[in-house]
Amino acid sequence: MMTLTVFYLIFGELGYLTYGSNFNEPIITEMLPSTNLLVIIMKVGFCINLVCSHPIVIYPTNQIIEGWVFRCMKRKSSARTWLKNFSRFLVCVSAAYIAVQLADKIDKFLGLLGALLCAPLALTMPALIHLKLLAKTRLQIIIDIILVVISLITLTFCTWQSLANWNTPGAGH
Repeated sequence: MMTLTVFYLIFGELGYLTYGSNFNEPIITEMLPSTNLLVIIMKVGFCINLVCSHPIVIYPTNQIIEGWVFRCMKRKSSARTWLKNFSRFLVCVSAAYIAVQLADKIDKFLGLLGALLCAPLALTMPALIHLKLLAKTRLQIIIDIILVVISLITLTFCTWQSLANWNTPGAGH
């Protein structure tokens, strides 16, 4: 986790050093000047970050799929091993296919994912966990419920905005 944190920090700092504090447009790594040494270092760091973080992201996906699909097969059979490997291959191929298909709308796709997945993770889950585990007084319960309602409204609004702007031209077009 420290390595990934360091790579994220270095990526952000190199972006700041490349453009300074005057950000007028969204930054996409492909729009950066390709001859600048800091840009080259930033792109290499970002690629290393992706290579290192992919197993962290894909492992739970494979575990969920394998637990659901292979629960009725014997634990130690060669057929199960090959089928598990094939399912892992399919997960990687489908991720690559989706990436290629959504390449021109990556900003909109990331916005939609952020609205659907990051907003609940950052806003709804902490309030629900606090409500379930720690909220003792009536005021704490009311504040947690208000936070959950606000986060659900935010999730709905951001998702709606993301879907409404899906076919509009983005910053890179």
